[in-house]
Amino acid sequence: MKSISEAYIARLQESNTIDELGIMKIRYALAVLRNELVKTLLLTGIFALSGQLGPFLLVMFLILPIRLSTGGIHFKDNISCFVFSLGYFLAAICLLPLLALPIQVYWILLGCGILVSGLCPLAPSERRPIKSRKKYLQNKYFSLVYLFFFAVLLLVVIRDEVLVAMNVWALILHSVEMLFLKWYKRKEGHHYV
Repeated sequence: MKSISEAYIARLQESNTIDELGIMKIRYALAVLRNELVKTLLLTGIFALSGQLGPFLLVMFLILPIRLSTGGIHFKDNISCFVFSLGYFLAAICLLPLLALPIQVYWILLGCGILVSGLCPLAPSERRPIKSRKKYLQNKYFSLVYLFFFAVLLLVVIRDEVLVAMNVWALILHSVEMLFLKWYKRKEGHHYV
């Protein structure tokens, strides 16, 4: 029995509406969506069992647009990706907020995270590179606008200091990831668009 996606692809091939490269892109996109859905469901289950579902969903919802527009570390297999994501969210939601820093320190960390995320070059996946300067600048512009929105949410809207801390830590972890990628790609001789 064919999967829904394979049935859809077969229909596209039969109608000759898309070439082989287009089919490969569709297969890749559908595989990424499936893998991300499975990863998200597993993470949701883990955080639901740990009693941290609400904070997890909030942090994921707020950090996802930053991650999608700026990129980050990409792994070759799904297990490594899942373990990294689990570690990332466990650190941001369960471990780092235990430090219980004064709220002023979180504002400073927020500013540092925004500065680093805003200044670091984008880090797209090698399988989905940004091919034009226009697209690069669109993603960069979106990330800067969203970082402003993110800061307003944390400074004005969210009143729970623990939730603010979790989101600030998520941004700091993402910023560290971006700094690492900037260093690594420079060391490897990669250049940005």
